[in-house]
This record gives sequence, C-alpha cells and structure tokens, in this order.
Amino acid sequence: MENIPTAAGKSGPENHTTQPLGSAGQAARLQSVPAAPSDSGPAVGASTVRRTFTFTSAVTGEKVTVTCMAGCTVGHETDSGKPEHPHDIYCNISGSAGELPLFGPLCDTGRPEDFRFLSWQIQSLPFSVRPAERLPFVIIEAIDEHYIEYLEPDTLEMVISHLQKQVDSLREAHAQLVNVRTAYLNPPEVAA
Repeated sequence: MENIPTAAGKSGPENHTTQPLGSAGQAARLQSVPAAPSDSGPAVGASTVRRTFTFTSAVTGEKVTVTCMAGCTVGHETDSGKPEHPHDIYCNISGSAGELPLFGPLCDTGRPEDFRFLSWQIQSLPFSVRPAERLPFVIIEAIDEHYIEYLEPDTLEMVISHLQKQVDSLREAHAQLVNVRTAYLNPPEVAA
C-alpha cells in the first residue's frame, strides 16, 4: 500500500484532516461545525450577530464559507484575501486582561514588571480535527504565556470553583502572614 501523505501528522492540533491531501473525502471534512446553542447570552459587549465569510482553501483550492461564532471580534477580511489553510481559521472573543505587578525572580529587569494574570478569551477552531475545539471554549492565561486551554463550560466552572477555594486559602495565608510578621517584628522581651 502506498504511503500517502496526509494533512495530519505529528505536529499536533493545527492539522485539519486525516484524509489524504486533495482527496475527495477532504472537501466533506472541511465543513465547520456550528456552535451549540447556549443557555447564556453573548459575552459582555459581544454582538449576537453571526457573520459569514468565504475563504479559499489552500489545501483543496475550493471556496469554503464559514459562519463565525456570535460575538467574534476577528476581522476575517484577511482570511478572505488569500488562500488559507483551514486549520488557520479561528474565531475569538477577547476577555478581560488583568495585569499583576511582580518583583523578584520572575523579573529580568530588577524592578517590578507587569505580568498578564488570569486573562481569558473565548475561541473556536471551526476546522479542528478535535470536534470539541470546533465549539467555543475558554482559554485562561494563568500568568504570562502559561495557559489553561480548551475549557468547555463544565470544566471552566470546575476551574472557577477551584480558584475560589484557592482564593479563600490565600486569604487564610494572608491573615497568618500578617500575624507571623507582626510577631517576628515585635518579639516578646526576653528575661535575662
């Protein structure tokens, strides 16, 4: 049997199909999966309008029409202007981007630096080989370029619950630290 190269390989989730390049079966696989309906409304500030755009597949040469997830803020005009690999097409809603000024071993400059902290975004990869990535999911940037990715609603709720427990634990640590430092800085008098 001839070893036919496929678009899928060892390079991970950026591949959009396991069909041989240019195969007839590939055109059927290039259909994006619409997002599942949600009980919640659109993201704050996000539009409920779902835009449609067409791009030319760099793999098959065919025109492919995509409907964005509601609230997508990506300007897909550049996707429409030249052939694109389907795995490069994504939709995104930017969330809040918190910053945390830190000083110490994480900093290269010797002075406080701002690190992105608990930032988030909602994303969809309509041509991903993983069906779960075709539906909108959340990416949390825990701290500067360290991510918790592909969170569907139930998993995101679990992460939020765990973060809340950790915040409560950190409040306990803060109170204990205040007491320990106070005792350390104000030692009782020692009788000689």
